[in-house]
Amino acid sequence: MPRRFLPVILLTLLACHRPIGPVPKHIIFIGLDGADWQLLDRYIADGTMPNLARIVAAGEKRVLLTQHPPLSPLVWTTMMTGVPPLEHRILDFTRFNPLTGEKEPITSDERHVPAIWNMLTEKGQRVDVFGMWATWPPEKVNGTIVSDREVAGNYIEQTEKVHRLALEAIRKDHPNLAIVYFQGTDVIGHLYASKPEHADDVRRYFARIDAILGDYAREQAELVIASDHGFAWNEKVRVSSTAVATAAKWHRDEGILVVPRGAPGCKRVDGITPMLLSMLGLPSDVGTYQRAWRRERQAGAPVPTLEHDKNDEAIANLKALGYIGSSEASHAPASYKGTRTAASYDNEALLLREAGRNDEAIKAFDMALQIDPHSASAMWNLSDLLHRQHVDLARADKLLDEAITIDPNQPHWRAMRGRYRMEKHDCRGALDDFRHALEGDDAVLYASIGTAELCIGDEAAARKAFEQSLAIDPNQPRLRELLAR
Repeated sequence: MPRRFLPVILLTLLACHRPIGPVPKHIIFIGLDGADWQLLDRYIADGTMPNLARIVAAGEKRVLLTQHPPLSPLVWTTMMTGVPPLEHRILDFTRFNPLTGEKEPITSDERHVPAIWNMLTEKGQRVDVFGMWATWPPEKVNGTIVSDREVAGNYIEQTEKVHRLALEAIRKDHPNLAIVYFQGTDVIGHLYASKPEHADDVRRYFARIDAILGDYAREQAELVIASDHGFAWNEKVRVSSTAVATAAKWHRDEGILVVPRGAPGCKRVDGITPMLLSMLGLPSDVGTYQRAWRRERQAGAPVPTLEHDKNDEAIANLKALGYIGSSEASHAPASYKGTRTAASYDNEALLLREAGRNDEAIKAFDMALQIDPHSASAMWNLSDLLHRQHVDLARADKLLDEAITIDPNQPHWRAMRGRYRMEKHDCRGALDDFRHALEGDDAVLYASIGTAELCIGDEAAARKAFEQSLAIDPNQPRLRELLAR
């Protein structure tokens, strides 16, 4: 055979062994809870996170908007299902175990819709999941799920366990989609964002996260990096980052998103699953996956109970971060047979109120108070809604008084009660609330104090408060006019 035909024959043989159809895609989705460009941009600029800098330069840097309330189990489940909490029904950090009544971290069987790992399994694609919220007990999927309960520990331990297990499985399985979730990027914010003396600890941790990102960047896969919400690293937040009622106030609406160039659009957290499905060449309408998943769920096994010590450890970690109140009951009330907590109904009511479904919201707040009659959060939220609706104001005032008695250190609650007292000409009561609500430089509260002082008749004290308000915010022409009289 003439030698000139050998290249043609070789090319023909190679073509015959080429796989038919599109080459399977491989995506690694990395969840960095609470990650915020306020901090990451700084670390990219000063060289703390060179791997993230390279990933951003090679892809597209975007902002991902969160939902409200911006609580991790709710938001991550929205990201992993493509539907809002009122549909997926993960509404709290915890639930009551249906067999023991003991409070435990939220479980996968509370979810009412398929997650993306169920969707990929239905389509015959392989999927691995590591550390994600509400994945205990692990569901049967075409791949591996290492649940949130199985990697419990402090934020450093959780980071290292998740990374080790995920990297080993990805290199062995080559899944179409790997989901790797790190909670530590949010935990360290709650612990140290308000403590500048720990700046080196924060930098070291994020340098470790950057090294981890570098490990995944070297795998044969496309990277998608996202956070469920941002974190107020550059802003003055005057409330505790680890107290139950105020921890979420440190969350910013603007989370992070890094995608390969040309990836589908995604502006909000509920767009993550449709975007990933589209990138994998699958139908992106999440509703099309629900029927088959429900049949599978109905045939599922009962939920096992986690070992007592691991459950206690997980609950203790949630309390340390302010996601569970230290005074909250650890067991369901004796007469209560459901799994949902008071906080679950409280969060549902907030979502219903945001959707304009106020009558349903009132019922949900009432249900929260039936489960926990001492829930200051539910009292305040219901009081606020009743005041907004201008209905049952006597009850609204009583609920607010009870909430402040239980938790007197909530500046916003005291400020609101002060305004309601001013409307009733209870000037001294309003002044007391305004003074207790004052934290730092707050022009509005100083003006409110001045108004209450004027109502009492102390013009000198009123003038002093008004002048302090103007010193903080000079752009108050009406107040300036009042002082000029």
